[in-house]
Amino acid sequence: MPSHLRSRVLTSALVGLTLPVAFLSGCGEDAPGRTMEADGVITFVAPEADGGQDAEIIGELVMGKGQCLAVRTAENQTLVVVWPAGSELKTGGSTRVEVPGAGTVQVGSTFTASGGYATPPLGNGMPTIPEACTSGTEEVAVIDSVRRQ
Repeated sequence: MPSHLRSRVLTSALVGLTLPVAFLSGCGEDAPGRTMEADGVITFVAPEADGGQDAEIIGELVMGKGQCLAVRTAENQTLVVVWPAGSELKTGGSTRVEVPGAGTVQVGSTFTASGGYATPPLGNGMPTIPEACTSGTEEVAVIDSVRRQ
């Protein structure tokens, strides 16, 4: 994971903290991050992780650049989402992500999560975020857990 990984609390003011890289390191080589695609929609899932970040991520799940799922924050930032390990993209009728232990987050719904922020390339078994989803310099929201609404 890049050393520039940082966490922010999303309120009216953004506060940045530098966090140790170890928070998003995977448990093993057998569970890498992955890219999921269904019906032209793309999203990303992190590998299993030992720890987590302390940022609160609040926003609406939206279709972002390149048909990649993203979170639109109260500050009107749109950030590509990397979901926790085990999450599954579902389409047909509605586009949604099933998150282990938290249920479903559907496009158009608001959700609250904990996690952190990173600028691609993410490294260490994390999925590769294509430039079609982000300019390559924009941060992505790496979610560790979603709280039930």
